[in-house]
Amino acid sequence: MNRLMSLLLTAGYTMGQAVFLFACHQVRLRAAGGGPGLVLHDARLFGLDLDGFSVHDTGQAQEWVPQFVFLVLCSVLTYAVLRSAPADGRPRLRTVLALLGATLLAAGIAEPIGPALDPRSPLVLPTADEWVGRAQVAGVTALPEQYALWSCWLLMPSWAAAWLLRRWAPVRMLLGTADGVAGGEAAPAAVSTVGRRRDVVCAGLIPMVLLAVAGGAVLRHTNVRHLDQSATITFAPELWLPYHPPALVERWSGVLYPALRMRPLDTEGTAGWLATLVVCLVFLAVLAAGLYAVVRRAAGRHPVRLFMNCWYATVLAAAAAALVDSGLLQRAAPRVGAGTTGLVRPFEVALGDAVRFGAVWGWATGACCLGAAWVLTRRGARTRPRVQEEQLSHAE
Repeated sequence: MNRLMSLLLTAGYTMGQAVFLFACHQVRLRAAGGGPGLVLHDARLFGLDLDGFSVHDTGQAQEWVPQFVFLVLCSVLTYAVLRSAPADGRPRLRTVLALLGATLLAAGIAEPIGPALDPRSPLVLPTADEWVGRAQVAGVTALPEQYALWSCWLLMPSWAAAWLLRRWAPVRMLLGTADGVAGGEAAPAAVSTVGRRRDVVCAGLIPMVLLAVAGGAVLRHTNVRHLDQSATITFAPELWLPYHPPALVERWSGVLYPALRMRPLDTEGTAGWLATLVVCLVFLAVLAAGLYAVVRRAAGRHPVRLFMNCWYATVLAAAAAALVDSGLLQRAAPRVGAGTTGLVRPFEVALGDAVRFGAVWGWATGACCLGAAWVLTRRGARTRPRVQEEQLSHAE
């Protein structure tokens, strides 16, 4: 897609999001005859909270800085995705999925900023552990992720309208031939054979498998023995016993997806661990399929696109695992207070954990895929002249 069309779509999308985020709550207050004691109920669409992420008080930094960061990141990533779309400007499923991954990535990065700016914190600059821990507790309802899920589709009507009106002269000028490839000169970022694509995908899965084997210290279910069943967020009982996880795992457990864990805990119920293992396998399977689709179309593209698309694929795979997590794990090891009428909704909790994990660790998937593609491409470039020399010698 050319530069002008990408800018127009991104500007309209960002402007619509900004108007909604900064005006929705105020409009609802006025419509309800706002007062100091007024409590507004959640405005939901398809079960997603529409107003939870909107700005409630512009006088406090933690109330508007996350939304501002989200808008900036979302606009930059959206423009990059649109620039990498086909030159004819036709909406395609892979571009729509990339837009969804970009929006969720922006939400996952913006979510911890609010708790980090909380004035009630005694520390001016919290440590990494405190920053992640406070974000995990305060962002338990995944408000930015819910907003990202439904706001991503706001771009589709204008894009579809531009495509349907493509034969109209002004629109045809915007949808003309793309004016170059964004991001500099193109370079072969992936190999073409099926076997080597599989090697790149396997390399991209390595960091996720290692994180799944390491696991985290936080559990999102109560199917464990000798544990207080009234807690909504529980920790592995081994933390109170002689067992201690590795220092690296203990330090980063706040941003490890609790359902992404292959190793069972000694005091964990069998049903809870089996459900966790199923969610983990779903995540890895969806990620492998997404990475293969990305690598298959990455030949001749700029390496940065491969890196970012693998990051998006990690976030989308984590969101898909959250959907399974909210159903399967809730039946095998239900959380206290969770349910359709409870204050804690399983999908919101799982979505927040999953997208936060994908935003923090998705770069590792992209880096491994990019490195493997570069190594295989260099290896193929070295072996190609030898094959040509052998063919010439046989011909002589």
